Amino acid sequence: MRIFFLLLFFYTSFIGAQSLHVAASYYKLGKFDNAVLAYESLVQKNPRDEQATVGLAKSYRQTNQIEKAIDLLNSRIALQPDRLIYLLELGVCYNQNDNPEKAKETFDNVIVALDSNPNFSAKMGSLFKEYNLLEYTIKAYKKAMTYNENYNFDLEIGRLYGETGELGEMFSSYLDYMLKNPAYINTIKRLIDQFITEDPENEANQIFRKTLLRKNQITPDILYNEMLSWLFVQQKQYRKAFAQERAIYRQTEDGIPQILEVATIAKDAKDFETAEEAYEFVIENAAISSFVIKANQESLYIEIEQATPKQYEGINKKYKNLFEDFKGNPEVLPLSLDYAYFLGFKQERKSEAIAFLKPLAKKNYTAVDKAKIQLLIADILVLDSKFSQALIYYTRAQKKVKNHPLAQEASFKIAKTSYYKGDFDWANTQLNVLKESTTQLVANDAMNLSLRIYDNTKDESDISEQALTLFAKGELFEFQEQWQKALEVYNEVVEKYQSTSVEDDALYSSALLLIKMKQTDEAIKNLKKIIQFFPLSLLVDDAYFELGKFYQKLNNIEAAKKAYEKVIFNHADSIHFVDARKAYRKLRGDEVVN
Repeated sequence: MRIFFLLLFFYTSFIGAQSLHVAASYYKLGKFDNAVLAYESLVQKNPRDEQATVGLAKSYRQTNQIEKAIDLLNSRIALQPDRLIYLLELGVCYNQNDNPEKAKETFDNVIVALDSNPNFSAKMGSLFKEYNLLEYTIKAYKKAMTYNENYNFDLEIGRLYGETGELGEMFSSYLDYMLKNPAYINTIKRLIDQFITEDPENEANQIFRKTLLRKNQITPDILYNEMLSWLFVQQKQYRKAFAQERAIYRQTEDGIPQILEVATIAKDAKDFETAEEAYEFVIENAAISSFVIKANQESLYIEIEQATPKQYEGINKKYKNLFEDFKGNPEVLPLSLDYAYFLGFKQERKSEAIAFLKPLAKKNYTAVDKAKIQLLIADILVLDSKFSQALIYYTRAQKKVKNHPLAQEASFKIAKTSYYKGDFDWANTQLNVLKESTTQLVANDAMNLSLRIYDNTKDESDISEQALTLFAKGELFEFQEQWQKALEVYNEVVEKYQSTSVEDDALYSSALLLIKMKQTDEAIKNLKKIIQFFPLSLLVDDAYFELGKFYQKLNNIEAAKKAYEKVIFNHADSIHFVDARKAYRKLRGDEVVN
């Protein structure tokens, strides 16, 4: 008999589960009348079945039988008062029945009831979220965290506050999550980055800064200083970022890599004063030689950028003193490469630079480091127009690191050197292989140079090839940093070879060179000529993008927007498309720029 009742119980349960599945399927398919009938049958058989009751209430709502749903839920609340899901569903019914005050009262009662039923807090939060009741979702999740320390909904709560526009609460929740999970600091930065901009006066920036400062006053923590430093970097306030990193170091005696990072960002942004101050701090305080060497290397780079030839001898002495201080330290190689570049390119002491590099190539460095040395020797040989010797060194570097990106760089330089020599066929042979390069920059450069060679040699015209030969001479002068000579050659190409396809290349190259030489008006004229006279040129999008950057610097917002619009709407396949869209949105005043 006992076995019979057990079998009957399992059979009944199975049939009930099947019936519940059928009712749920009707609901999902939108057959709500059928769902009502199926759920009513289930509730009649088992009034305490939570799934069936909730399913029936929802089905009543879908068929506009709100009063039936309300009566059903009230009866179940009287029967099972601990089932808070019934109370939540009742509030949803009141909302649908245009009774927001009653709905609010009911939802508030759910939150209050969680104090007596804390284990249901997370579940109620999820259910509130399903109905987009974000305010109550947040309250329920907070209750869950209060009663169970294993729960952490700070990240989710932050997102919810973001959806409701409560930026201060959103930032606060994200920072709370970060404090509990320091490893997620970069995730938090990415989330916050969607709201802040480069403008320190932007509302979101100010709210975030105030939230950070308030939290740091209440419960000081190094992580808050890190986030303040990050915020100041986003706002291009590098001195303030350095101040935060310096404060962190003084509290922990740790953080030299972060100070170096801020210094380098400042250097790249041409804030040399802040960068030099930060590098000097590293030199004075770092205990690891590699950090001291790196700081000296970058500090000398800044000094060279601002130096006149009269100051070069003093810089030479600084390099030599550093080589003496770090004698035998293999980490000094990047400093050595910079010094050789300084000798060859800035002081035109090419033979001395090569003589300095050759012994380094014989030392016990890695294959990659040796390839870097050989590449620089080759570059200096090209600088001296010794193309055949340069090709030997480029080839050695290429063979030394066959499966490294440096090998592809060496291959491109082999092609470019052949191009400088006027050996266009051999250059193109190299470039055709490099078009498939895994290094995107090399692939793009190879493609552009290959197209230029093809356009000017395809019809076997002497004039076209003469124009390309002259243009290549201009590029060689530019590589040799003989900017005035390069500019004169580019102008000669434009004047003498107006019928060739290299004319627009000459205009664009001269425009970029004029930018470097700070001759802005002339650069703008050349960019406009490309747009006006070469509407089908592959350089039109480049010209518009450069114009946009110019006008933006000049604070001519409307002109900048128009230039960026041309890239966005007429050149969607341009490599500048993403940057143009970002710049355009910023000028338009969008709060969030992705």
